[in-house]
Amino acid sequence: MQIANIPGANPATDSLADSLPFGDPVLDVIPMGVCVLDANGAVQRYNRMADQLCGGVLASHGRLRIARHDGELMPLADTPLAYTIRTGRSAQDVALLIERPDGIPAAVLANIEALRNDTGQITGAVVCFQAITPARQSSADRRRDVDWLSAMVNHTPECVKVVDRDGTLVQMNPAGLQMLAANGPEDVEGACVFELIAPEHRASWQEQHLRVCDGEKLSWEFDIINLAGNRRHMETHAVPMTLPNDSSGSRDGFVQLAITRDITERKQLEAANREAEQRLRDLLEALPSAVYTTDANGKVSYFNQACVELTGRVPIIGSDEWCVTWRLYWPDGTPMRHEDCPMAVALIENSAIQGAEALAERPDGTRVPFLAYPAPLRNSAGELIGAVNMLVDITERKVAEDHRQLLLNELNHRVKNTLATVQSIAAQSFRRDASNQSYQWFEGRLIALSKAHDVLSRENWLAADLRDVIEQAVAPFRVDGLQRFVSEGPAQRLRPKQALALAMALHELCTNASKYGALSSDSGQVRIAWEVVSLSEQTPTLRLHWEEVGGPVVTPPVRKGFGSRLLERGLGGELNAEVRLAYLAGGVVCDIEVPLQ
Repeated sequence: MQIANIPGANPATDSLADSLPFGDPVLDVIPMGVCVLDANGAVQRYNRMADQLCGGVLASHGRLRIARHDGELMPLADTPLAYTIRTGRSAQDVALLIERPDGIPAAVLANIEALRNDTGQITGAVVCFQAITPARQSSADRRRDVDWLSAMVNHTPECVKVVDRDGTLVQMNPAGLQMLAANGPEDVEGACVFELIAPEHRASWQEQHLRVCDGEKLSWEFDIINLAGNRRHMETHAVPMTLPNDSSGSRDGFVQLAITRDITERKQLEAANREAEQRLRDLLEALPSAVYTTDANGKVSYFNQACVELTGRVPIIGSDEWCVTWRLYWPDGTPMRHEDCPMAVALIENSAIQGAEALAERPDGTRVPFLAYPAPLRNSAGELIGAVNMLVDITERKVAEDHRQLLLNELNHRVKNTLATVQSIAAQSFRRDASNQSYQWFEGRLIALSKAHDVLSRENWLAADLRDVIEQAVAPFRVDGLQRFVSEGPAQRLRPKQALALAMALHELCTNASKYGALSSDSGQVRIAWEVVSLSEQTPTLRLHWEEVGGPVVTPPVRKGFGSRLLERGLGGELNAEVRLAYLAGGVVCDIEVPLQ
């Protein structure tokens, strides 16, 4: 049999050893086998029971021949005997199969201890073993279970402790000692735990402790001040227990067995969350806009005071669905079902909605226009858990809009009246001179100016679309059945001043084309194209191109008329525009560049 990795092993003496029986008759009457091994694992001494269990071969073999469960012989280096000789660690209640000459291995329970000399060096081992019986096996199993449970308790990260009825700490695992900042069990075991409880929690702790010792199972929280002077918040779960040495029942009642965990960080986090939640609630209450939340099913879960003021009622949490209002209406006044409101749509479609307009009717019958801004709420996994909605009262804005519209309507009415008055004065002034064409030109310019005003009026004098301005300017010069105008360009908004000036310029070009150019014949056509370019980093420029084709041959005028001066000087002065007017033989070409400031 080979020995490996055993300190002091001597290959020359590895096969046999001079094993001898003990000379002491006392060892021979001990009902268990006893062997002394040297540092190589060879048997030096043995008693009678050891030789019997091994089949009477120790004198000849000088070895404990250990077999595996499959019957194969185990190398000495792999046996628990060699492990103890190598490491010095004891082995308790180890089940071994010892090979015997009759081929039937002896099943034994062995305890192995290392032997050391005066300097502490391992010189061998002593092995005590006895045949396995059901009672011994059961006892060994119980000891292993106890060892396993003890190891589990000692390695758990929670404090496990036993406290006597009078407050004496009977036992505590390493995790509990660490919580108490104790260097070892001797610092706290045998002492009264009442002194470790924070003063304000001590009376309550003692009350709970006595209830446990009287047979109740309880859980509670308390603060301790450990040996380092640090305050920690604890959570304990305690049950009554009888001590093993008190099976006779001589002790009055039970002791407390408790599992306690340090929840200081958790409590601090909970407090921080509560504080943050309170700050958020305070913020929402301070907002002038109505804010409320719902769960994923649309049930109202929170509302601020502004909701009560806007809706004229107190919403019912957990009952009101989708919205906090009494009744809802669309902006045109038709009824809106709550399940069709912006909040419901946001939850169903799982997407935010910005500025949806609606009317809220209060229980007293008054109505409030508002804008809704619902948005879904999701957890860390991205799952929908509810929604938040803000309702902005736009009553004042609606009043202001109505007032502004009233003023604009009045302004438009007065402008039209003024233009009509000017038109009437012009008609009276020119009526005696029937051959004078000036009145027609003047009236056309008034009409062009009026049409441009109509375009701006529809846009509340904020802006006008260039395409609408062009369409209004050329409309009087269209002829049914003829495609006299072709226009092309992107959508572009113009300020009122720009729209009026370009409308007058286009009218003059149309008037000139109808008298002398492309619009004076059925085959003529005007092409209008525009684009927006950036000639500088800050100011984009509108480029408008007017081109006449298919008309009579054009000859440059001898002198510039009012139309030409309006184009070149008017646009330049009004809009800082650049105008290039060319009288080509094929038709008039006009290029206008307007800075869009």
